[in-house]
Amino acid sequence: MSASTPFGLYVHWPYCQRLCPYCDFNIYRQRDGEHDDLLQAILADIKAHGERIGVPGLLHSLSFGGGTPSLMKPHQIRAVIETAAKVFGFDENVEISLEANPDALDDEICQNFANAGINRLSIGVQSLDDTALKFLGRDHSAAQAQKAVRAAQKAGLRVSADFIYDLPGQSIEEWTRGLSAALALNLAHYSFYALTIEPGTAFGVQVQKGRLNPSTENHAFDLYALTQDITAKAGLPAYEVSNHARSPDDQSRHNLIYWQNGDWVGVGPGAHGRVNFNGQRTAMVSAMRPDAYCNQVKGTGWGINEITPLTREDITMEALSMGLRLRTGLDLYGLKTRTGHVINQTKLQSLIDEGFLQLHNTRLSVREKGWAVIDRLVLELLT
Repeated sequence: MSASTPFGLYVHWPYCQRLCPYCDFNIYRQRDGEHDDLLQAILADIKAHGERIGVPGLLHSLSFGGGTPSLMKPHQIRAVIETAAKVFGFDENVEISLEANPDALDDEICQNFANAGINRLSIGVQSLDDTALKFLGRDHSAAQAQKAVRAAQKAGLRVSADFIYDLPGQSIEEWTRGLSAALALNLAHYSFYALTIEPGTAFGVQVQKGRLNPSTENHAFDLYALTQDITAKAGLPAYEVSNHARSPDDQSRHNLIYWQNGDWVGVGPGAHGRVNFNGQRTAMVSAMRPDAYCNQVKGTGWGINEITPLTREDITMEALSMGLRLRTGLDLYGLKTRTGHVINQTKLQSLIDEGFLQLHNTRLSVREKGWAVIDRLVLELLT
């Protein structure tokens, strides 16, 4: 990997004040204390990655996710940023982002985050309707969310907001009002996610017991199409299936690394990474539980407990499944050069004729009709 290729670092902070009923991430309820044991393990893990995989390039992005990483203290965030800078170095336009819940944000806290080195805040607003927020198990109100956005902007941070739609029983008219309220925040970046009911979550259990009825696929697609139309007219076109930005400069630099099949280091409990290790693209996964992760770092020098060299088929599948999520799609010539995979031209032409895909020179992208069935399209292209 050349020094000019985007390269990122993901830091997973697994603690949350409460566990949302739709979330299936590797998270744990916040306990007393500042979790300094976990912080020290993360710092050691960053250093170990630098030693064991080398320094493939300056960091284009450093992303704090979770969990609720805004529960970290500013001095903890600063320690991670300083360690990453020493080990890898930062690109001059590095994006240093932090996920946060609105109820934890005020003017002072946002300024403290900015002073620690954060330059982008991703706020989990989810809705600006108090009834919907209660259903989603959120601790904040719509008014608190609006106040949090203003506080982040006042601190000079780039702000993105997450929203969830397609709630059970949500009509087109209700989401139209909700989307309008979201756009009234006048942000340069939004993420709009249809509610997904995952097995094992509280919502998943309710569905299994017949207490919750998710919407139909057709209704979900109608809401998605409405979202694309309204956001495009508002000057916020989708650059990825669920992500919208006012300009290319406003896009998420870190998430683009995932979608463009780049390399990143993952540290923290359960964090995933993709790096060039021993001359081969490799998937790495950290120990899941916080105590196991800390013990893994103490025992082996880093938090990784799964190392899987990726085959050409693995790399091809990841490149297609992630790259096709972008409106710009992916370059088939580059894919062939990298993996040797040649897409079956008969199948490709069939999907183009059916209106799912489009091909401009060597760049393949998904048309509106195909957004709801990207996973199926990828499987078709792989066989």
